Amino acid sequence: MMQRCFICLLLLLTISGCAHRGSFTPPPDLVAHQQQLQRITHWELNGKLGIRTPDESGSASLKWAQQLADYQINLSGPLGQKRMIITGTPGKVRLEQTGSDALEARSAEALIKKAAGWTLPVAELTYWVRGVPAPKQRITHLQQNESGLIAQLQQGGWSIAYSNYKNYTFRAHSGGTAPADQTFTLPGKITAEHDDVRLILVIRDWQLGNQAPH
Repeated sequence: MMQRCFICLLLLLTISGCAHRGSFTPPPDLVAHQQQLQRITHWELNGKLGIRTPDESGSASLKWAQQLADYQINLSGPLGQKRMIITGTPGKVRLEQTGSDALEARSAEALIKKAAGWTLPVAELTYWVRGVPAPKQRITHLQQNESGLIAQLQQGGWSIAYSNYKNYTFRAHSGGTAPADQTFTLPGKITAEHDDVRLILVIRDWQLGNQAPH
């Protein structure tokens, strides 16, 4: 029942504004919290991504912008010594890397594996970064923390650990019929492991945009 509740439909309502960090207050109901997070259709995060494989380890600055099913992931810094920009639309993904020809494929995972040699599960991370299980993957384990939020998740062969949750207040523009401010509780650190690959994402900031309606 819990797993079915996590997989809710995206609905339509448009508001615009920005997110401001605040104190942390755990949501009273995890299912309602999951549904609230899935209604965020436009968002941007800034942070740092660490990657460890048997052959290499390093980190890069990460900027991820999502608008419905379209996204752009920008990785820059010491990792591989090259800037990597991944732009995705339904059915088509383009990877641009400093000093190399652009690559295109149907999935980001295939492109990153070919260009960098490691795996980044972009389709699932679109949900996981918000603390939401991916809707097309079976959940094999889910553990909540003392506040009722997801602490550990196993899905699609990956083990994900969450910590450093913070509240972000979405401030709607004044005027018109825009809804009142809303607070979203989002993770600040995510560790994901699959076989011999370990990803550590530390999120410095979230910017929240449009939402789907109730």
